[in-house]
Amino acid sequence: MSSGEEKNIKKSKIEFILKNPDEDISGCTLVAGFYGLGRVGFISVNHIVQKLDAKLIGYLVSEFIPPFLSIKNNRIVLPFEIYRHEDVIFLTTYFEPYKYEHRSFAESIIHWAKDNNISQSILLGGLDSRLRTEEDIFAKAVCTTRYRNEFQEPTIPFVDDGLYISGPMALMLMYAEIYNFPAIGILPYAERSRPDPIAASHAVETVNDLLKIDCGVEELILEAETIETELQELEGLRNEEDTERTPDRGMFM
Repeated sequence: MSSGEEKNIKKSKIEFILKNPDEDISGCTLVAGFYGLGRVGFISVNHIVQKLDAKLIGYLVSEFIPPFLSIKNNRIVLPFEIYRHEDVIFLTTYFEPYKYEHRSFAESIIHWAKDNNISQSILLGGLDSRLRTEEDIFAKAVCTTRYRNEFQEPTIPFVDDGLYISGPMALMLMYAEIYNFPAIGILPYAERSRPDPIAASHAVETVNDLLKIDCGVEELILEAETIETELQELEGLRNEEDTERTPDRGMFM
């Protein structure tokens, strides 16, 4: 990577825009999930937001925000939105951030959480199903030192030594560890080659246990095929955008 490319990455700006700038979110739990393996983070967080009928309270705007909108219930849906249900804050990512912005994205979220005195973060992703060796274990967890010292351990086992986590979740856990912020990653075993709503249902069940909420997963299981099709269409849009950007991508790789 040249110095010019590095400069472009460092200049990426992330802004959190709350509808009510004075809203007090201190003490809340932040739940976030990105596309990742099996698209588990995306599916599970969006499912919980819908099931709890969480309230839209703001947006996350990045310098390279994906140029897509969606319409849902006659409302414009932005790529990155912030919701709240009681003392839980949700960050939804309707489109994945561009790879060259992952680092700034992750670090900014952790700083924002600390600056607003958020108590902890639960991050949702996927673990390669080819690594599964125990039939009765559907998910594993990884957490920062501060989380382990201050919060209850999950009912699922921790990730085995020697395994690697990648992507935005890895970066968020990395910055959470660096800045001494309590965060836990929930990683159900998921298929690499396709969206995996069944794996997402295991993530939701673990969140239910950690937060003492009751968010059903029946729709995820019954509508798995529909969810997979919709996500594949979204990925098709994103791939087209990446192709159109090809002449400029040299600045960011």
